[in-house]
Amino acid sequence: MKIAVLADIHGNLEALEAVLIHAEKEGAERYVCLGDIVGYGVDPTACIHRLIEVDAVTVLGNHDRAIIDLNQLRTFNSLARQSILLSIDRMGPDDFDYISDLAYRRSAYGAVFAHANPIIPEEWSHLFLYEEIEWCMQRLDWPIGFFGHTHFPGIYCQMNGQMLPLTSSVVAVGQHKCLINPGSIGQPRDGDRRASFALWEVDEGYVQIHRVEYPVAQTQKKMVGAGGPDYLADRLARGE
Repeated sequence: MKIAVLADIHGNLEALEAVLIHAEKEGAERYVCLGDIVGYGVDPTACIHRLIEVDAVTVLGNHDRAIIDLNQLRTFNSLARQSILLSIDRMGPDDFDYISDLAYRRSAYGAVFAHANPIIPEEWSHLFLYEEIEWCMQRLDWPIGFFGHTHFPGIYCQMNGQMLPLTSSVVAVGQHKCLINPGSIGQPRDGDRRASFALWEVDEGYVQIHRVEYPVAQTQKKMVGAGGPDYLADRLARGE
């Protein structure tokens, strides 16, 4: 069984469609979304509907949370707040119901899925620095965990009691405890503008991070046309 693990879509429909097409060609049979469906991009409703269509197991992201709890807006910078308010204007009652039903963390297929640190998912703690990832790894009760939030793809494994970041885009899973960030669909920030996601081959025991081209200029044009901040559109082309 192949599971496509997606994260940080952020209303970028063009990127999501490109990833879903690629994942289907690669044989994906199940889909998991690690949250932040909305924010930044201008197609929150369409992205939600596409996740529903592929029957994705989805968890709550911090941007998603702000959609249904405006008190959370104070934790965002001004550009992110503006994009969240724009998303709210473009969503319908069914979209809010979908977001409201999402949990902070889900366990399925023998793994744990969360938007941020799966040990304390409701705190939106980043897993970026070595000590942050090591702290999580030491407390992880699952052999494999998937997380997003940082928009940086990464693979981390515990070997001989030590946490090691891997430079490979593919890792064998099963023998070692692993934490995997599939990167961002709609807002990559690692200098590579292409959408990023992970494909988990459960039966054969490996996870591979894939990068997918999408029509960035089309997304940018829609964002600017909707009245969003120019910077949020511009940075898509730079992967930042």
